[in-house]
Amino acid sequence: MTKARRRSKHRDAVETVVRAAKGPLSAHEVREELRDSGIGIATVYRALNDGVERGVFEPVEMPNGPTRYEPADRPHHHHFECLECNRVYDIEGCLDGLPNLVPDGFSLEQHEILLYGRCRKCSEDV
Repeated sequence: MTKARRRSKHRDAVETVVRAAKGPLSAHEVREELRDSGIGIATVYRALNDGVERGVFEPVEMPNGPTRYEPADRPHHHHFECLECNRVYDIEGCLDGLPNLVPDGFSLEQHEILLYGRCRKCSEDV
């Protein structure tokens, strides 16, 4: 049986930041958002790992960077990674006709689409 965890202001603060983000965040991005709170990076990692264990957060593995975290209850979506600032953004929706790309006799069970480019802010800075 899993031991019930007490609520903590640090865990709540981390969850608030992750839920408010427009895409999955790394532990260091969460820490940066909480810089004025005095929460250290080790506490952020503990809160994120605890959230994954409790099913509150879903880890998002990106090919070019650290593990990121997003709320586990978000509806199906994909991601856009900015090649300039390395931020990752959620992309709502999905491609139509994706099952038609699967070879005959194969069974599609899940998919992940990752787009790369420049975010709005980085595009404006060029």
